[in-house]
Amino acid sequence: MHGDSHAAACARVCEEKYCKDRAENGTIPAVPGIALLDENHLKGLGIDEAHGWTEQQSKAGEIRAAKQCRPLILGKHLRQVSETHCAISKPKSPATGAFWRLRRFYFLFAPILALVCLVLATPLRADTISGTVKDPSGAVVIGARIELTGGNLSQLLLLASDESGRFVAANLSAGKYSLRVAKEGFDDLVTTVDLQGTADLALKLTITAQQTSVTVNEKSTAFANSDAVYRQLRNDGLSDTFRCENFTLPIDVGTFELKSGTITLLGPVNKFETGAVFVGRGHFALKPLATLDTNEMARRAGSPTAEEDFTEVVFRFSPDQFSQFTAVLGTRADTPTEASTAFQHWKDKVRHRHELPEGLTQAFLESETIDNVDADVLAAIYNPKHPPFFNAYMHGSPHKDLRFFLRMRGGAIPQIDSPEEVALVNCNGGGMDDGIWYSQHLKSELQAHTASSQQDKRVFATRRYNIETVIAKNDHLFSRATITFEPLVPGERVLKFALLPTLRVTRVSGEGGQDLHFIQENRKEDGSFYAVLDEAPSMGQAHAITVEYGGDKVLSNAGSGSYYIGARESWYPNLNGFGEKALYDLTFKVPPSNVLISVGKLEGQHTEAGFAVTHWVTPVPIAVAGFNYGQYKKIDFPDTITHYEISGYYLADLPDSLRRFESGALGGMAPGAMTKYALDQARAQMQLCTLYFGKGPYDNIYITEQPNFSFGQSWPNLVYLPISAYIDSTQRWMLFGHIDSKFTGFVQEVTPHEVAHQWFGHGAGWASYHDQWLSEGFAEFAAALFLQQAVGPKWQKDYIEFWERQRVRILEKNNFGISPNDAGPLWLGIRLISPRSGQAYQGVTYSKGAYVLSMLRSLMRADIGSGGDPDQAFIDMMHDFMERHRDTPASTESFKAVAEKHMTKKMDLQQNGRLDWFFREWVWGTQVPRYSFKYELQPAEGGKFKVQAEITQSEVDENFAMFVPIFADFGDGMVRLTQVGIAGNSTKTYNFVLDRKPKKIALNVYKEILER
Repeated sequence: MHGDSHAAACARVCEEKYCKDRAENGTIPAVPGIALLDENHLKGLGIDEAHGWTEQQSKAGEIRAAKQCRPLILGKHLRQVSETHCAISKPKSPATGAFWRLRRFYFLFAPILALVCLVLATPLRADTISGTVKDPSGAVVIGARIELTGGNLSQLLLLASDESGRFVAANLSAGKYSLRVAKEGFDDLVTTVDLQGTADLALKLTITAQQTSVTVNEKSTAFANSDAVYRQLRNDGLSDTFRCENFTLPIDVGTFELKSGTITLLGPVNKFETGAVFVGRGHFALKPLATLDTNEMARRAGSPTAEEDFTEVVFRFSPDQFSQFTAVLGTRADTPTEASTAFQHWKDKVRHRHELPEGLTQAFLESETIDNVDADVLAAIYNPKHPPFFNAYMHGSPHKDLRFFLRMRGGAIPQIDSPEEVALVNCNGGGMDDGIWYSQHLKSELQAHTASSQQDKRVFATRRYNIETVIAKNDHLFSRATITFEPLVPGERVLKFALLPTLRVTRVSGEGGQDLHFIQENRKEDGSFYAVLDEAPSMGQAHAITVEYGGDKVLSNAGSGSYYIGARESWYPNLNGFGEKALYDLTFKVPPSNVLISVGKLEGQHTEAGFAVTHWVTPVPIAVAGFNYGQYKKIDFPDTITHYEISGYYLADLPDSLRRFESGALGGMAPGAMTKYALDQARAQMQLCTLYFGKGPYDNIYITEQPNFSFGQSWPNLVYLPISAYIDSTQRWMLFGHIDSKFTGFVQEVTPHEVAHQWFGHGAGWASYHDQWLSEGFAEFAAALFLQQAVGPKWQKDYIEFWERQRVRILEKNNFGISPNDAGPLWLGIRLISPRSGQAYQGVTYSKGAYVLSMLRSLMRADIGSGGDPDQAFIDMMHDFMERHRDTPASTESFKAVAEKHMTKKMDLQQNGRLDWFFREWVWGTQVPRYSFKYELQPAEGGKFKVQAEITQSEVDENFAMFVPIFADFGDGMVRLTQVGIAGNSTKTYNFVLDRKPKKIALNVYKEILER
């Protein structure tokens, strides 16, 4: 997977969910025992047999201790007071006789001891010291060491902050206590508590002085969520109420019928009306125009049109849309309590973010760019010419959270990378009808045939990012990013960024250094990040703001010097998401024991205040920035043919998840040797891609190992390979206990697939989710090309097995009786995913996308004896495609135009110079033919042989046409003779003469044409 931004949601091209989904779905077997803790793991974590910690082991244990607050008494050794505080206990050995004798003694004397204690007890206080530990950005600090002395304590009481940063010391006596908080990477914090009852402390740590030059200005936090107009919007309530009878409100393809009830306006803000609440009886209908949308609506809603009765709707809109309601504002009425309840329910829904989403819809809508509706409305208030939007949130029957969006800029659903302005979404968590029911361009654009995936719906265009990042010893990030941008819409003052919600912004400043207001609510709420400019920037000029932020969850320590890299698109304030190309100037300061590998070229490195500093610059604009990080060793791998600079980075030790296999299956693992193997594959694939697709977009590439086991990813000139790619076949057999052909296929594919993304996804991007197959499918095809062209003379078996795997991924039915291909056409992209078709996106976008390119190659391939390179027409097409889209994202339509320019005469079935027939069948359709083949061989004059072949095509409609290749084996393997055209459900006889007798004649030998 290259970089699937939906995934943030589920999958996006470069978040290569490629094969992560396959692993979860059983295509790739899970490694036995991974992520389970056993005795050896406990010892590795420093948990001894008495369930305590030695002083030497305490730091390793602090992480686990953070799961609960566990008081420890500091004596000769650190040990836990009671088993009740143990987070992890070693399995008990069988009970001995002595053990049971002791237990019997305890049971006998326990009542007597309790009675004695009751008699002798003096009144006890239940005073408590508790608190929350945070870093300068406001992110909680896990595993901080809290030392408490004084009061009634005879010796030091040791605590650890839990996963919420909390700690509690209970059952104390009144008095004066000294509290010290320590955490590696931060200065110690010491405070005094005069305890009289309960004390709940807010403790903020500071970064160790030598650790960073990125500072946090506490005064600047006063500009967070404090813009005066935003505060009015955030706290807005209900205003005037009007009776509403038989009012019809058409909005593009949607129609609202407010049959009977009341409509209550929200309070005006800056004299603008921005919302209304209807309660009563109403009905909503949406009738798609296009057949493809009608089919998708039927799949989702069970009907070709959406029909929904509702009892309440909350409307939020740009001020210019209020005029649509003026006709209903007649007779005033009292505000019903149902209106207040409906408005509160709406706020509870849209202002809440699930950290673990239920279903794809939540994953999309509650991602790093979750809508803060109040901030979106603020943009429209500050710019009266803001592109209009209209949102409706329905509580209906049977659907309790049905949302209709019309947004003229940014797309109706910005999170799915599409300029489509109109959408209907059913938010039903894990429900079977959860999903995007409709997403399409405006009705007027469809009727005028002007709708296009290549429409530019941005409000601002990013030109450059200058980012300085410090990775602290506790793996937190602290950054300062200067974003240079240019406005595309006059009058705009509000910029929205994708930024991981746990990265908390501390300051935003303008070009003159002045503080700017910004919006970032709690990470568990609608906590996406917006910056508010003091005034609208001038059109046609570059402007800049600087954002300072910090926090955690970008890096997770995988053990032994390896790290999981999260938030790969949102570790910095990303203005327009994946796909918008900009220049990057990146400086990283990291602990010297680790190595950081970034996109771009390394322009310099030095040490500063005990940190390793590297400076990276991108020579050309790129779609996204990222890095890998850990205790890496480097290997350079020259390419004297293409002269690309190729480097490999590998980890010398296994991550914690695989450490248990170190003395067994993975004991002989040789990461250096396997890195050279991966680099050899990368070099061969880059040579092959250069031949078939043209010069790559970057002169250098870094191939890096990551501890993730079952997915790879490709960023500009930076490839993340899973650790499984560094495990040889013998070790895989020992690991799984058998040879798993599907996993072997994954290992074969992952390196050439990810390297090919340097061309498809980065060299040529994609315009919308409809077009993502041009990246994932093309990279998958390139993996097949690698198996055919780069592995030597015995390529046939692996090549055939590759296409058979793709065929199965497309056509194999799941437990619901639905295959990925049944879910819908290739053009639907990420929307193919539903609760009943979880693997549809993977099977269609990757596998069927690869097949489309393979079939075009087959159609364009010259027959035997034609002379020259039989792939030349295909190669010319792909070179042209890459050149045309180096600076412009590719769409399905723009690729179709390139293919039509290079198609052969035979491919022009409709005699109009177009490939409508092919794209209608394979990109916008779901038909897959079945073929049968038989032939008779008879001697002919001159020692030749006459062949009478019969081909049958079935399970398609009468207009379905295709060309299928015929092969013959003359003793040296199968060679392609020709291709035969056939239409509809029919049988065609084809006669030809061969100059020698073949051993065998066959149809579609290498499975390059998709068939059942």
